[in-house]
Amino acid sequence: MIKRFNSLGRKRVPRDCVTIEVEDGAPRRFSAHIDFGSHSWDTNGTVVLEATCAGSSLVQRFDCGTVGQLKQPAGLPLNDLHGQNVFFSLKIIDTSQRIGRLLGVADNIRPFTTGKQTVSGRKGILPVEHAPLGQELWKLEFREHDVFLLVNQDVPSLSESIRSDPVFFSLIYPQVMRQVLHHAIADGAEPDEDDDRWPVLWLTFGRKLHPDHEEPPAPTDGDELIDDWVEMVVAEFCKLHELKNKYANSGYASGYGED
Repeated sequence: MIKRFNSLGRKRVPRDCVTIEVEDGAPRRFSAHIDFGSHSWDTNGTVVLEATCAGSSLVQRFDCGTVGQLKQPAGLPLNDLHGQNVFFSLKIIDTSQRIGRLLGVADNIRPFTTGKQTVSGRKGILPVEHAPLGQELWKLEFREHDVFLLVNQDVPSLSESIRSDPVFFSLIYPQVMRQVLHHAIADGAEPDEDDDRWPVLWLTFGRKLHPDHEEPPAPTDGDELIDDWVEMVVAEFCKLHELKNKYANSGYASGYGED
């Protein structure tokens, strides 16, 4: 069971303090090198790494010793984490009290090197991930740092079709954009924030795509203004990628344009 911690007063740990390598296998295994350098943390602080992946709520925790006496993870198994997009969090915890206090955290750490089973680094603003979706073909998964386009793992060709097939692309991506942009606005993020969370990245993308490069509305600006801004961005996306023409020329649109 993953314990809860008091996060008041926590500080950000730079992500470059951790380098992670994930190796292919069944299960995959990871190794990490942790180096706090000149950063001053309580030497008695407990250090843990947590691993999870898109499409799963499972979190694995690994003990890495203390700040003053680190235990570098080497060849540790990632059991039951099957998604290609694996990411880690590093936490420094004061365990001197009954309820541990979170001293520092580095979130959304991506593997630096990987095998073929794992994505390295960050791959765009909408990574695609396989997941068990029953009879659904796709859905969006919103996490703190990323939003993922989940595709049904029982349809192996679907992830590539969604990326490159003009029919899937034309039918799915406008609706994906609507959902993501509405969620990003509701989050209250702003494009100029010094942050790499998905709401900031998507609102920055939307502002650049908007025909007038108009700032995104605030959550309190009302549904009509929000809907208008989102629809203008989506329309510009469709125009830029000529989605109607791509669909019409795909061969699926039998009878398109006939009287």
